[in-house]
Amino acid sequence: MKNTFYRPEEINVEEFEYIVSKLNNDLVNISRGFVNEFDLRRYVQKLVEDQKDLDRNPKMGFWGLWDPQDLPSDARVDFFYMPTYIATGILISCKLNFPHIAAEVEGFDVALEKGLLASTGRGFQGHGHDNLDGLVKALNVFITAKVHIYLEKFPDTCKEFTKLFNESIAFCENSLLTGNTKGDWGEDYSAQYRCILQSLYPHKYLKLEQRIEVDKEEVNVFVYGTLMKSNRNGMTYLKDAKCLGEATLEGYELYDLGSFPGIVQGDGKVKGEVYTISVDKLPELDRYEGEGSLYKRNKVEVYSEESKEKVNCYVYVYNRSTTGRPKVEYKYQPWHEGVVAKMNDDNLVWYATYGSNVNKERFMKYIEGCSDTTPPKKERPIIIDHELYFANRSGRWDSRGVAFLDLGKEGKTYGKMYLITEEQFKEIQQQEGPTWYDGVGSLGFKDGIAVKTLTHSTRFVDENIPCKAYFNTIKQGIRSTYPTLSEEEIDAYLLGRCLDRNTVEVLQYIRKQQHGVRISKICNHLNKNDKMVVDSLSGLRELGLVVQDSRSVREGVAPNSAEAVYYTVRSRRAAIDMVVGRSK
Repeated sequence: MKNTFYRPEEINVEEFEYIVSKLNNDLVNISRGFVNEFDLRRYVQKLVEDQKDLDRNPKMGFWGLWDPQDLPSDARVDFFYMPTYIATGILISCKLNFPHIAAEVEGFDVALEKGLLASTGRGFQGHGHDNLDGLVKALNVFITAKVHIYLEKFPDTCKEFTKLFNESIAFCENSLLTGNTKGDWGEDYSAQYRCILQSLYPHKYLKLEQRIEVDKEEVNVFVYGTLMKSNRNGMTYLKDAKCLGEATLEGYELYDLGSFPGIVQGDGKVKGEVYTISVDKLPELDRYEGEGSLYKRNKVEVYSEESKEKVNCYVYVYNRSTTGRPKVEYKYQPWHEGVVAKMNDDNLVWYATYGSNVNKERFMKYIEGCSDTTPPKKERPIIIDHELYFANRSGRWDSRGVAFLDLGKEGKTYGKMYLITEEQFKEIQQQEGPTWYDGVGSLGFKDGIAVKTLTHSTRFVDENIPCKAYFNTIKQGIRSTYPTLSEEEIDAYLLGRCLDRNTVEVLQYIRKQQHGVRISKICNHLNKNDKMVVDSLSGLRELGLVVQDSRSVREGVAPNSAEAVYYTVRSRRAAIDMVVGRSK
């Protein structure tokens, strides 16, 4: 076995990867004893000599392939820390399996101690969103070296390393027990954690699995304040919990305590939500609620709006005096921050729009049709976290589609909200057409006032491209509401939501051509029937994205003829590229 570790003279990722891979293979062979002792002695001696002290902390010794200050963060993990982990693992393995060689190599123990301390430099963490991936890789290196056996024999060689290793293993155990095994991108590390623990402590691992089975027991929790889905503001306490829907708790009264609420026993009712969680999550909620001090966790029965039955739940009851605090009556619930302001002026609502009413000039026509023609008190932009789509055939807009919001699907919709009265909101719904816009969607609260929107209660199947006038009305509204968006960005945003997959494919094909292309060729190349292609072209013509070649028009070729030639409109090509590029 030959030690081929070296530091290249220039940054070369492929060369770096080869060196790290060879180093890792050497670790595996040494840990298994597949080495010649004479070769190993020379190998380890060179490895000790190749270690470099860190300038700012000479107690740390690294086998990094390049100056860490000149490496990006992700490369620093792969090519500075990872070779250090592996080289340290090789010294550990040598110390365990060939202690006489470790004793003979000059500077061995010092190099090992420095390598252990250097390995704690970033807490075994990976880069950015890959922090858990880095942790797993680091632990696997040290497990290959049998570091747990080394730490049993030499726990004080580097106390910082011993502490970090034990904490990392405890983290894996706790993650499995609590179910918090997912990374930032949703990737699940439960299998990797299990392999790590099973490799280290097989008997302890079996007991852990038994605990996990016990901890799968589930309980219900009734929440009425900051843990409700409309109030969490990024908190993840109930992110993975199963929501059983809205519910009402009788025999309690709700009080506003400023930035959070509290309930105490009384003659009132409290509106909230019920969640099912594993019993091992209760300690986490207890800590958040200050159980035993600020709140007491009690068992209660609530009436579920979903099942129309009573459900046994835990609830957190306020454990201090509510004297001087405003009581929130049932009609103003559920609680939200600023509810007292809402109680003092309970006739206002934020109306969140996303279609033609984003254009204020258009929206004011609806206000003029209300009994109260007072203009909105305020107006603000709002990014709605649901998907915009276009459907049906509106007689007002050339029998083309109009905007709707799919409240069951996540998305990003540029909207605008107006502060108006409840009466105006109801009358606007009547003007919009209660058949099409029969659903009122709750989008949370702003300044203590409910944010509501109008759409259809279920998604329409008959999706349809809007007419040019409707499209431009929305576009003008977005332009004035979001002045930092370019024309191309607004264009691409709307087109991406009103063109279906087939239409995008037709548009993409035409855009790729250097010259105009016949309908017959589009059908043949895309293997689509002529009716589908003609319908798609009709919508694209309506929105001004494609135009029939003027020569074929002069020759009397009908727009829907197989011989009609089309090309994309030059002024719209930047937006088209954003849309078709996004669809690839």
